Amino acid sequence: MANNQLLTYALIGIGIYFVVSSGALGGLFSSKTETVTDLYPSDLKTTITLNTQDKLATSPTDVTTDYFVFTSGGAFLSNGQTSSGTDSFTVPTGGNYKIIAFLDSVTEFLPVEATFSTDGSDPTKRSVQTVNLELYKSSNATISTVRDPVDLDGNVTCTAANSACHFDVLFYATTSLATIGKPVIEIDVNSTAFDDITMSGLSEVPCPSRLTTESARTNWCFATGKDIPSSEGIVMYSGTLFVGAVGAIAGDEVNVTVIDTTGYLDADYQNAGYSAFHYGTENPVGKTNIGAADSTLFTLELA
Repeated sequence: MANNQLLTYALIGIGIYFVVSSGALGGLFSSKTETVTDLYPSDLKTTITLNTQDKLATSPTDVTTDYFVFTSGGAFLSNGQTSSGTDSFTVPTGGNYKIIAFLDSVTEFLPVEATFSTDGSDPTKRSVQTVNLELYKSSNATISTVRDPVDLDGNVTCTAANSACHFDVLFYATTSLATIGKPVIEIDVNSTAFDDITMSGLSEVPCPSRLTTESARTNWCFATGKDIPSSEGIVMYSGTLFVGAVGAIAGDEVNVTVIDTTGYLDADYQNAGYSAFHYGTENPVGKTNIGAADSTLFTLELA
């Protein structure tokens, strides 16, 4: 019995020795504080490096553009401009943000929006982070033709009262390696001749106030709802003119213009935040054109 007790004590002693020597109990008896990795920068600010480049350029091309930073809730934080395609700014760590970059000047770039977070699981991105944005250079439209879809010429038989006639509008991006921002097609006609105009697959939208019409004429506008890059070449949209009870006059003209859509900010964007950013074909303040120039007017003649 005594030998068994000695063996038991010996085994217990050996077990205690290995537990202590392995450090398993170090946390209980050590006076040292264990090192803890600091997951957030000391100033609770994250430095963002913003890089902006031309999306369609054939080689890496920096873009100088304005940018605006908002919280995920829409509050304005800061704005700036990239130089040689780069800039940096800081935002509070542990948040989610929106950024808008666009340029409405001599060489326009369409708006691009993105989101980023400084509250991810990667601690390194809570201190320093890079946001890369690619922008599309803006182009106006060139109308190739407005035609009768059957004869493929520039006049359409469309004078009989209560009749309907069809037409095609063909256009393309004027500038290579660029994009027409969500073009809108304006149709300007004799107000007494037509009751309605439709365009297949397109939504009717209010025309910009800056597009005035002459006496006894009116206009309809239709949104394509999609950007048209130069790589698509000529695109075609089809429409229908509905002649009213009075009828139309041979030789009368249907005038067509293609305008682009881009972004703009209200003057009080620092107070209004993200809600001050809009897309449109004009800035309603002053009724001024924004983005690329309107296309040259093209005329379809009634026969």
